[in-house]
Amino acid sequence: MVFASLTFIFLVLPLFWTLDFIFKKKIFLRNFALCAVSLFFYVFGGGTHCLKILIAYGVLNYIFGLILERQKSSTSSKKELYQKLLLITFVGCNLLALFFYKYAYWLISSFETMVLGFTNDEVTVSPKMLPLGISFFTFHAISYLIDISRGELSGKNKVLSFLTYFFMFPHLVAGPIVRFKQVREDLETRTPNSSLFTYGMYRFLLGFNKKILIANTVSVFPDMAFTYNIESISMGNSWLGAIGYALQIYFDFSAYSDMAIGLAAMAGFRFEENFNQPYLTKSIREFWRRWHISLSSWLRDYLYIPLGGSRVRTSRIYLNLITVFFFCGLWHGANMTFVIWGLYNGLFIILERLYLAKFFDKLPVIFSHIYAIIVILVGWVFFRAENLPQALDYISIMFGAQNFSNPFINDIEILNYFAMAIGIFVVFSKFKSFNSSNSHEHETHTIAFVVNAVLAFFSVAMLFNGSANPFIYFNF
Repeated sequence: MVFASLTFIFLVLPLFWTLDFIFKKKIFLRNFALCAVSLFFYVFGGGTHCLKILIAYGVLNYIFGLILERQKSSTSSKKELYQKLLLITFVGCNLLALFFYKYAYWLISSFETMVLGFTNDEVTVSPKMLPLGISFFTFHAISYLIDISRGELSGKNKVLSFLTYFFMFPHLVAGPIVRFKQVREDLETRTPNSSLFTYGMYRFLLGFNKKILIANTVSVFPDMAFTYNIESISMGNSWLGAIGYALQIYFDFSAYSDMAIGLAAMAGFRFEENFNQPYLTKSIREFWRRWHISLSSWLRDYLYIPLGGSRVRTSRIYLNLITVFFFCGLWHGANMTFVIWGLYNGLFIILERLYLAKFFDKLPVIFSHIYAIIVILVGWVFFRAENLPQALDYISIMFGAQNFSNPFINDIEILNYFAMAIGIFVVFSKFKSFNSSNSHEHETHTIAFVVNAVLAFFSVAMLFNGSANPFIYFNF
């Protein structure tokens, strides 16, 4: 179930509001109600089979945290060694489960097809049903365990507090990646806060409209561009498809983050921002400080820095960056296109460190903006394509000027072009009232609130009309 759905708007959201209001002054019951609503929400999207996996994840990682905390107080001379072994074992358990459900079929079937020469019909393994949001709650679990091991967090937490954090539906299936230490205080001490609730409603409406009115409407461009026979589309249409996808994935995912932050605020939690106008970037390095910030910071704190970060020799820094972006790509999905997309971004960050940054510093700033946007657009082609050959063929059309016909341009309605124009205006503007990236905590812009409340009626009408409502990051 997505937040921008009729079931959520007219069933889950009222249930969430009602229970949270009833128990607003009783923190134990408030957390219990949030847990119950979260599990109810999860069943709609993942089913009872996935629910069992989620509950097992939550309970086991709580126990793992207790064991790590107990080992910290041990007086054994081999205390540090045992703690490292325990941490490796517990983190390994989480990664093994993620590998089993998300990557095992892809790796084994690829091996059988490419090495053993099997056809797709002869592949001997079958895919496992991917539990909804497993990539996100695996990262939540790992950060919890590592923070305990580092001494930044106690493992002696109330069971209900931890499970509320782990099952909390605003970030459960598609992030943002929230660390337990970021919400620990809110889990125990949050009280009714009308200004925070109002702010949460504002952020939810903002995200809801971004998703329905822009992300869904511009999705027709990449859908057509990547569905047509690549050789038949024109150069212009290939760029329209790439731009459309860049807008779709930003408004799709940032909208979900807006709604998640808003829902959390209504429940008394303060989530950190996940986007900061990423298309205003002047480099790929800066882009990753602005895009999916919770993932970027997670990879920095739990992978890049432990590998040595920037404190090692230059060649090792580059290896660390490539390693991080390899896993960043792989995290997004079991497909070589995601791996290439990750490595592609890592390569340009290395090139910027080597000489590109210095080169563009000598030029007017517009050139660095153009450079960054072109690199990002080409990267999104790898991310969107079904396979690597399709991605390479698509890019060759973008830069090859081989075809100037217009096979699908007449099939797109004026409304879609209008949504694309609005989307481009928003991502390249600094209009703070309507851009969540620039919102300060609890800052509710009255005019923007009213406008979004009115637009929400049109968004709901579009849902009733049965308009397409995919959510890209539900696949990861």
